[in-house]
Order: sequence, then structure tokens, then C-alpha cells
Amino acid sequence: MGAFELEARPLYGIGTVARLTRIKPGTLRIWDRRYGLGASYKSQSGRRMYTQTDLEHLQIVASLVDRGYRIGEIANMERKTLAALLDQAGARQGVTTKIRIKTLCLGSTFCDWLDKHPNMVSGLDVRLMREELESAVASGDLEALPARILIVSVGQLSRTQVDLIEQARRQIGAPLTLVAYEFANPHWIEQLAERGVACLKVPLDQERLGVHMAGLRQAVELEQGNSDAGELALLKPRLFDTARLTELKQIDSLLPCGCTHHLAELIESLSNFERYSGECAVEGWSDAATHACVHAYINQARFLVERALASVLEEKSDRE
Repeated sequence: MGAFELEARPLYGIGTVARLTRIKPGTLRIWDRRYGLGASYKSQSGRRMYTQTDLEHLQIVASLVDRGYRIGEIANMERKTLAALLDQAGARQGVTTKIRIKTLCLGSTFCDWLDKHPNMVSGLDVRLMREELESAVASGDLEALPARILIVSVGQLSRTQVDLIEQARRQIGAPLTLVAYEFANPHWIEQLAERGVACLKVPLDQERLGVHMAGLRQAVELEQGNSDAGELALLKPRLFDTARLTELKQIDSLLPCGCTHHLAELIESLSNFERYSGECAVEGWSDAATHACVHAYINQARFLVERALASVLEEKSDRE
């Protein structure tokens, strides 16, 4: 790297790591001094912090030590070797051994926003580069930062910015890309969409960004064979099955205004569209992320209307 600072996320203090690994802080400090099993990230103020990779590595080591392995024998082993030992011991449950997806966040706007919303990149191996797009591309430093996901923030999305985004993607290794912009002509948004790049307007909506992030993670995991397409989002369960809805639709009403019948019809319609949006075939992760977003919103809408119907039925029950 050149003069640009690369910040890791998420970060943990020694107290948090001790709690999550069940290793005493004193023991962690000894492991750091003797074996180099310490925090790998140092802030500008000089404070040492544990990255997500550090934490997960220590969780594996701690699990093996609990099962009789001596720390001096395993401290210098690679993570893949440690994970294999854990598998042999039948102790994989509850311990994360899957390699996190490398993600680069480029540009001060998104990095600053992420400081306030760190949960949005949970489960990823994230590096923040607050340098702006043009300077980062010109430096050539991106070639030394391979990543599977790239998140870029720009002020104005223009032809120049679109070209720079493509250069950044080539330097990094053509990662899946999401662009956060403040101002843009729809033409350039369409141009990026044709290249498989999704765009979100600043200020960012957490729910919509969350769905897009889930789509990005899912695309990488599908590519690696570690997941299936049915795991894009945590969805709300159905409160009324088809038989119960049919029964409620046949009731004139439990309320004078006829809401019971209308709510049941609306739930059935939303359920049908929810099923359709979940099965709709698309090409490219960007389209898939958009459909996943639609599916998630429809799922929430169906659930809320079901809650409304449930409240009607509860009110009726209380009166009887």
C-alpha cells in the first residue's frame, strides 16, 4: 500500500474478545507475546484492536485447547489446518471456520456512514479506504487489494465516475459492486446496471441496503458453492394458511364494515405475489438483489396485514 490507510471492520477490544472466546484477558496477552496470536489492527492513535478474522481464529484455537490440544503445538498452524483438526474432533458446532468474504469500501461518504452503522457489514471481512475514487485509482494501490465485494461512494455519478468505477473493478479483480451516489443522471445508473453494478442514492436506506448486501453475499456464496438461493433474507412466517384464509373470506364480517373478508382477500393476494417474486427468474446479481428487495418488502407487507387480521380476530374473541 502507498500513503492511504486501510481500516479493518468490524473491530473488537480485548474485553469483547475475552468474552466471545472465553479466554481470560491475561491469557490473551500471553498468547500475543509468545505466539503472535494478538490483535492485528492498529489505529492511528496506536490502539491495538482485533479484527473479525483475529476473533474467529482465536475461537478455533480456544475450542481446540478446550479439547486437549497444547497451545504451543497449534499456535503457528494455519487456519485451514486448525479447522481440519476441529472437524476431526467433531467440534465444529458453534465455531465459525468459514472464510469471510473480502470486502473493500472506497470513499469517505460510505465509510463515515458505516462508522455509525457497523452492523451493515457483519459477517464480512471489510477494509475501509476513505480516499476518494479518483485518487485511489490513480495510485494503483487497488491492485494489491483483491476483494469479492466493492462498495464505492461518489458525489456525482457522471461519465468520468463510471469509467473510474470500471477501472477500480479491473484493478481489484472485477468484484461484485455497489455504488452509493448523491446525484446522478438516470442514464449513468442504467449504464452501470447493464454492467451488473447496482446503485443506491444517499442518504442510504438501511433496509434497502441490507437487502442489497444480502444479495452480494449470496452471490459470492453461491459462486463458491457455500449456499443456496433460498437464504437471501430472513423472512416473516405466515400467520394464516390457505385453508384458514378461505374460511375467513366466506365470513361476511366479524366487523360491521366487512374488514375481515377484505383483509383475508388482501393477504391471499399478497401471499400469491410473494410466492411469485420469490420464484421469479432473473439474470445477474443486480436484478436478483432488486427482486430480493421486492420480495422482502412484500413479505413484510403480508405479515403486517396478517397482524391486522389477527387483531380483528382477537377483538372478536374478547367480545365473546
